[in-house]
Amino acid sequence: MVVEQLKQEKAWNYGVSADYTFYLGNNKIILNAEYFYTDFKSQAILDYDSNPGYLTITQLSGKSYSHTFQSDLTWESPFGLSVTGAYRLIDVKSTYGGDLLEKPLTSRYKALLTASYSTPLEIWQFDVTFQMNGGGRLPAPYTLPDGNMSWGPRFKAFPQLNLQVTRWFRHFSIYAGGENLTNFKQKNPVVWSADPWSNYFEPTMVWGPIHGAMAYIGIRFNFGRL
Repeated sequence: MVVEQLKQEKAWNYGVSADYTFYLGNNKIILNAEYFYTDFKSQAILDYDSNPGYLTITQLSGKSYSHTFQSDLTWESPFGLSVTGAYRLIDVKSTYGGDLLEKPLTSRYKALLTASYSTPLEIWQFDVTFQMNGGGRLPAPYTLPDGNMSWGPRFKAFPQLNLQVTRWFRHFSIYAGGENLTNFKQKNPVVWSADPWSNYFEPTMVWGPIHGAMAYIGIRFNFGRL
């Protein structure tokens, strides 16, 4: 890893957002949209591309910017059910070795769908979340001793599903659920792991989950005002 003398980060930020709420019968609908733009004038750049196999932390020399657009819609019924759908589009680019490229290890988009339901008197609550993480660019690869490339040029989109059930009591609640129930796992997140002292070892190319489906259970206490 090589680190150059760095300057303080400077950037211009611009943004706009709007929301609108209306009713369809007894159902509440909330629409929201927002856009943000960041133009970096001075920035520390993590550069994997100029010299594959090395990580250089250098001062920005060129353009660097971020466009982020997000919209979401929430539907709330009077019977304890709420559903939200959201989509975020991300365009982040920086200059690496004189070339304006996508920021590596950054998903191009994210899509989210959540649903929550509470029974009458809020005794039981059910929550489910589905998320689709868009693919993105990987840094320039290098050739391993076995002749294979360290990784491909891009990583693909992947889904994740989370679920939780909660039982409420007067002074505590019990909850149980699961995470990453789609059981998606990134293959070989650590490159050349058998020889961590070699120049081919690379532990930082992590862009997705490294653990499969997980289950959990817990309890929360409500002590009120102390």
